[in-house]
Amino acid sequence: MTDAGLSSRVQRFITTHIDSIEKLEVLLLLRARTDRAWSASAVALELRITEASAARRMAELKTGGLLLQDGVADAYRFSPDRSDDVQATAELASAYAARRVSVISFIFSRPMDRVRGFADAFVFKQDKDKDGHG
Repeated sequence: MTDAGLSSRVQRFITTHIDSIEKLEVLLLLRARTDRAWSASAVALELRITEASAARRMAELKTGGLLLQDGVADAYRFSPDRSDDVQATAELASAYAARRVSVISFIFSRPMDRVRGFADAFVFKQDKDKDGHG
């Protein structure tokens, strides 16, 4: 499946690592500016988000193996554990620059799939209960 013209690698990467536009923007900022370590306050200032949110996103990206904590400071650098993630991030950056709406739509489509699955499970359970009582 090539949702909105996104490669399967980019789709897998988004599904695995990216659950919000904010997290995507943090990742792409750090990827674009590897010449420095980024603190939450610097990311917050650059992206105009709260410092707490920037810190949370960077911690999540570190847990996902995409950022490396820089020394003892609360600063991070783009440094994926896997070479495939380096390539996938490069493809994602290109896709986001060329087809921003497609990338955003794909990110937002992922959580809705889970919500729909949960809602469907509830409906099926409810139907079974009705069958058992009637």
